[in-house]
Amino acid sequence: MEKQVELRFNNFRINYFKANGYPSKSMNHYHAHDTYEFFYLCNGERFYYISGQDYCVKRGDVVLINRNVIHKTRPTNVPDYERIVLQIPHDFLAPDDPDDLDLTECFSYSTPVISLERKNQSIIESILLNILDEMQNEAAGFKSIVRAQITQALVFIHRHALSGNHKLIQETYVHKKIHDVVAYIGSNHMNEIALANLAEHFHISKSHLARTFKKVTGLTIVEYLNSVRITYAKRLLRNTEMSISQISSETGFNNVSHFDRTFKKLTGCSPSHFRKLQNGDYSIFMDI
Repeated sequence: MEKQVELRFNNFRINYFKANGYPSKSMNHYHAHDTYEFFYLCNGERFYYISGQDYCVKRGDVVLINRNVIHKTRPTNVPDYERIVLQIPHDFLAPDDPDDLDLTECFSYSTPVISLERKNQSIIESILLNILDEMQNEAAGFKSIVRAQITQALVFIHRHALSGNHKLIQETYVHKKIHDVVAYIGSNHMNEIALANLAEHFHISKSHLARTFKKVTGLTIVEYLNSVRITYAKRLLRNTEMSISQISSETGFNNVSHFDRTFKKLTGCSPSHFRKLQNGDYSIFMDI
């Protein structure tokens, strides 16, 4: 049995999902958002792949993902899964006082996963459920309350992360060389990138690079490169008046037909249809 609730206003979105047993669906493709992502695991377990590293997220963990960072989730063999995800636009986090805490710092920690003790889990869960309740009821002033509670949650997380009580319970695993390759692709995706050139640049054999990259990321180099390019293309489609052919060239595709096929494969719609969507890619990509 599964339950899902999704609510939004403007570019803010909250999504609650619960599955007894094992979820029937999984977000197993890479994607990114132009909002900040706040993921809280109420129950169960989940693998999160973020910027070249894989994390095992457990009950009571918070995952904070910066804007436009490629990531995906996948299930583990632990049943009974429940989580809450917030997609937070940048303007929600602007401080009233320039000398006050910049809440965007919460999405730039050395690790995106914060493990909370049981008493702190209750505090965060209460805040998130209050946000869900405000969004469902839409009583007078609910938008102001939602913004205030997002601030409360992030300030709480930030204080916890800086305190001596914060302990990184889990270890991340990734081949250092592959992490460097991922960063290089992110910075050079608009240029022609071939396996042979990457192998030469990083002083590693083509076969070893291809094999290790696939093992660590779950994608071939071409698949990962296309994911990065399509993420950038979506941002240009949303935020510019550039033509489809201009965006195709800007994002590193050699022709418009290839761009169109790849875009449809990764998003389920054409670039032109995507541009017409009122709320960007939120209806297409949401972490399960």
